[in-house]
Amino acid sequence: MIENKWPNFRKAFDQFSAKRVSSFGEKEVKALMGDTGIVRNERKIRSVIENARESLRLKDEFGSFGDYLKSFKGDERRLTEDLQSRFKHLGESSARTFLYTSGFKLRPTREELEWHSHMKEGKHPR
Repeated sequence: MIENKWPNFRKAFDQFSAKRVSSFGEKEVKALMGDTGIVRNERKIRSVIENARESLRLKDEFGSFGDYLKSFKGDERRLTEDLQSRFKHLGESSARTFLYTSGFKLRPTREELEWHSHMKEGKHPR
């Protein structure tokens, strides 16, 4: 269901431009809460806005978001924990998914290996 809404999320959040989303205020939050094309959870909407602001703070501090990622020198556990402490509504699984889709090389967790094993056998693990 959520995957079908991604085009709507991109449009609603200005193509996920951190600069533009970070400037969202109450007017934009209210408009997003009325947008039936996205998941209308106010805490999550506010988290997206705050996370855009945090990504810009990281850019200011490290020069770029990529430089922030590189500063962990491949220590994915520390990086994942730091992401979770800095960003709102970001659990371990979401942090790892974010890193993976950003091109960060991750060692699979035991749970991920088990999940892939079940999927190869044609059995959904849940």
